[in-house]
Amino acid sequence: MEALKESGLTKSIGVSNYLPSHLNAILKTAKVIPACNQIEFHPYLQRHELLALHKQHGIATTAFGPLSAATKAAPGPIDDYVSRLAKKYGVGENEISLRWCIDQDIVPITTSSKEQRLSDYLRAASFKLTPAEIKEINEKGMEKHYRGFWQVKFDEKDRT
Repeated sequence: MEALKESGLTKSIGVSNYLPSHLNAILKTAKVIPACNQIEFHPYLQRHELLALHKQHGIATTAFGPLSAATKAAPGPIDDYVSRLAKKYGVGENEISLRWCIDQDIVPITTSSKEQRLSDYLRAASFKLTPAEIKEINEKGMEKHYRGFWQVKFDEKDRT
């Protein structure tokens, strides 16, 4: 990949599902630091150690499954709070989840086959959560652990 970048065939190199141990290993020899690491990230899988490593090395965090707390892991401890925030900001709960990522400098990625839902997601750009609201979601999210993808690869309590 570094050779492709050097030859101009790609502008950047990204990785996916790298854990701290993976990143630390490649950072020892890499000439090009990954531009981003795409990981599962949502209130029930916040991955503090990995995010700190990303920030330390200037690696952008890209979140897949950012809506998992509402779409796959409900019911949960953030449900009532996110519902109140959605009413406060006049948006849907999914937009609160997307904004929660954005306000922490994390790029959320999501898909839908429904045009209206995709249009609704754009409302996440129309408001900002306060630092206190982000903190509250973070704290309530830590009360539950949920991994929506790659469960067979991790111990059920693993939050890395």
